[in-house]
Amino acid sequence: MSAGKGLQKKMLKAALGEIESLRIKRQRKYSLDPHPVLKRFTQQELNDESCLTYKNLLVGRSQRLPDRETMLRIAEYLECTFDERNELLAAAGYLPVQPDMQGELVEQELGRARQLLNTLGIPAMLVAPTLDIKGANELFTDLFDLSPEAISANEINLMDFHFSAELPVRSRATFNTEAFAQWEAHAINGLHAFRRNHLLSRYDGWYQNLLQRLHQHGGEQYWGMRNDDPKQGEPLYRTVLARVKDTSDLMPIRYKQMYLSAGSGLFPGIGVFLPVDEAARHVFASIGSSVDHSRLI
Repeated sequence: MSAGKGLQKKMLKAALGEIESLRIKRQRKYSLDPHPVLKRFTQQELNDESCLTYKNLLVGRSQRLPDRETMLRIAEYLECTFDERNELLAAAGYLPVQPDMQGELVEQELGRARQLLNTLGIPAMLVAPTLDIKGANELFTDLFDLSPEAISANEINLMDFHFSAELPVRSRATFNTEAFAQWEAHAINGLHAFRRNHLLSRYDGWYQNLLQRLHQHGGEQYWGMRNDDPKQGEPLYRTVLARVKDTSDLMPIRYKQMYLSAGSGLFPGIGVFLPVDEAARHVFASIGSSVDHSRLI
C-alpha cells in the first residue's frame, strides 16, 4: 500500500468514527422525544439524505474519502454545532468552515475594538459575532436610557436592544405609524441578514439562545419575513423619542445607524449613531457628542 493510500485510509477511518459518534449521539438525544421533522439518524437515512456511498464506506466496498462538500452535507444532516462541524472536517483532513465565534481570536479583536470605542465622540456600542453587546460608551447609554451596569455585565444583546419591551428603545421607536414602519423594516431586514450570515451556526447554543430571546420578546412573527420590495428595504434613517440630558421631556429625533468593522470580518463591529435632523443634533450635543456629524453622514 502506498503512503498516500495509507493516509487516505486512516483519514477515512477517523471520519467514519466521528460521523458514527455524532449519529449515535443524535439518536440518543431523540430516543424519548421524536425529532421535530421525525429524523431517525440511522445509517440508512444518512446514506439516503447526505452521502449515497455511506453504507458502502462502512462495509469497505468503497474506500474513497467523501469530498469536503459531502462532509458539509453530512454535518448539516447531523445538525452539527460549530465545534462538531469543524472536528468532523478536521477528521477528514479538511479546513474548518469559518472562524470561531467565541474563541481566543475574537476576544483579542474585542479588546482592540474596546480601545477604539473609547476614542469615539459619538454614541457607539461594541457588538460581538454572537450579537452580544460587549461594550458601549456613555453617549450610547445616555441616548437610549440604558443601564451602563447591564451593558458591562453583558446582559444585553441585539435581540434585547431591538425587541425587548422591558428596555425603553422599543416603545420609543414605535410611538407613531412612521416610526413603527421604520422599526419593523429594520427588524425584518436585520433578522433576514442574521439568518443568511449565520446559516452554518444555527444549531449552536448561542444561536439558539438568540432565537429564545426573540421568542420571549414576541418578535418571532418577523423571523420568516423578508422585504422583497426595494422600496421597503432598510430605512435611510430611524426615528426615536429621546431626551435632552437632565430633562424629562422626550422629543422625536431622526438618526442613522452604521457599523464600523473592528476585526478581521464584519464582527466584532462598532455600531455608531449619527444625528439626521436638528432635534437630533441638539440631543446629541446635550449628552456630550462634539463630533462634526455633518462630515460623517
